[in-house]
Amino acid sequence: MVQAFWGFKQKKGMRAKMKEIIHFFLNGKRKEIEVKAETTVLELLRNNFELNGIKEGCGEGDCGACTVVIGAIRAGQVHYKAVAGCLYLAAKLEGKHLITIEGMAEKDKLHPIQEAILNAHATQCGFCTPGVSLAILALYLGKSHPTKAEFNRYLEGNLCRCTGYASIRKVPDYLAELSSAAKEIRPSYLAATEVKQLSLVPEDIFIDDGSNAYYAPVSEQQLKAFLDSHQELINQNDFCYLNGGSDVVVGIKKRHQHYRLLLDLSRITTLQTIGYNYDKETKTLIIGGGVSLSRIIDETTEVFPELAAVVKKMCSEQVRSTATMAGNIVNASPVADTVPLLMVMDARVTLKGLEGERNIAIRDFFHGYKKTENKQTEWVADIAVSLGDCNFINFEKASKRKAVDISAVNSAIALKVEKGMIIKAHIACGGVGETTLYLPKTSHYLVGKEMNEATFLGAFAVISTEATPIGDVRSSAEYRQAMMQNLLMKHYLAYQKSQEVRGYEA
Repeated sequence: MVQAFWGFKQKKGMRAKMKEIIHFFLNGKRKEIEVKAETTVLELLRNNFELNGIKEGCGEGDCGACTVVIGAIRAGQVHYKAVAGCLYLAAKLEGKHLITIEGMAEKDKLHPIQEAILNAHATQCGFCTPGVSLAILALYLGKSHPTKAEFNRYLEGNLCRCTGYASIRKVPDYLAELSSAAKEIRPSYLAATEVKQLSLVPEDIFIDDGSNAYYAPVSEQQLKAFLDSHQELINQNDFCYLNGGSDVVVGIKKRHQHYRLLLDLSRITTLQTIGYNYDKETKTLIIGGGVSLSRIIDETTEVFPELAAVVKKMCSEQVRSTATMAGNIVNASPVADTVPLLMVMDARVTLKGLEGERNIAIRDFFHGYKKTENKQTEWVADIAVSLGDCNFINFEKASKRKAVDISAVNSAIALKVEKGMIIKAHIACGGVGETTLYLPKTSHYLVGKEMNEATFLGAFAVISTEATPIGDVRSSAEYRQAMMQNLLMKHYLAYQKSQEVRGYEA
């Protein structure tokens, strides 16, 4: 245990040290520093280290001006990711390597990425350039030869009001022209720092700053022991679970939603696995509660491409690298993009807590606006998705932008079509009620009918009876009602397009 927690009795045998010091690496150099529970990396760098290359634009992870690179150990290797420094708590840096724009150029020589940006004329006022540079660095540290699509994916969270992006998109071409780029993409201090990181023994982190506290266990057993020994705190309901923390930290910084204790699950390795169960009846994809959205894209595309496609439309790479699907579910937003797809796939959520373990169908998980099935001390251990025998699965969202935008309405469908007839049908919609809705009447209506436009037009009347949307700042009730029908027809058109690509009808 690294730190001590204030104001609560420790069980016999629990370690406690009254300090708030974290140990991490900053641009290759080992650092020790006191931090507060709610301090972000952005605040730490600017206020404590006077490294001002990192900027604050939106404070919500949407602009990319605060991008930094984090090197963290997973499965015995150091993996690098771009993160939003305005949303990443400094306490999470324990044992990690933080790379900033000040750590890219070495001595008097620009980093190849910086040189390519200059050659491409991809910087003007310079406010966004540090974030752009670091987002590209994170990409190339993970993929030596990224595709154009991967480059665009990594950069879609970096706003630039000067260049119009065309010059930024040319950076990979200029980077390829630099003969030294391949061997110099990795800063010279990385190898030595990685050896030091891999020698560290993971410990739980315990911070008390006198007002707020932070605890990050490294196992579910430690988490249970902590909860069991702090019943007083639990009874007060003045704590909050987080993993990526992208929504929690926005609440702290923008809405002043402070908690006496933040319980960080991101260091628990058993929550960070992706697995598959195959038997004669089903094929099941099991995603741990701590698996990031970026890993879902990278590691599930081959077995469940529809899920990866949904996640690509969510937030930015800087947020996806730490945010989790479990968080998207538990946050209980009625427009959470993963939930409609999980509903039509009849996914199940495994919850763990002091009272044991239980398994809940996601269709039964939501009880109302921001109200869910999980009890106060329960956390999401995993989400199990039965891949089933549906041969057409599709997700659609209505939003102002293709990605990095909140849906006004979203919808998913799963169909089994044989010889032009719909054998199975499941449809769900978000943004049309207090929670995402599974639509049993519309699903039942489609079964047994021909897979044609007339069938889907006929379903308009049914789907309109299954939800009564309300208006808000994003869209009116009438718009949402119309979008339910429009997205239903988009599912049909997507099916038609898929058959044209395959060259035959199912």
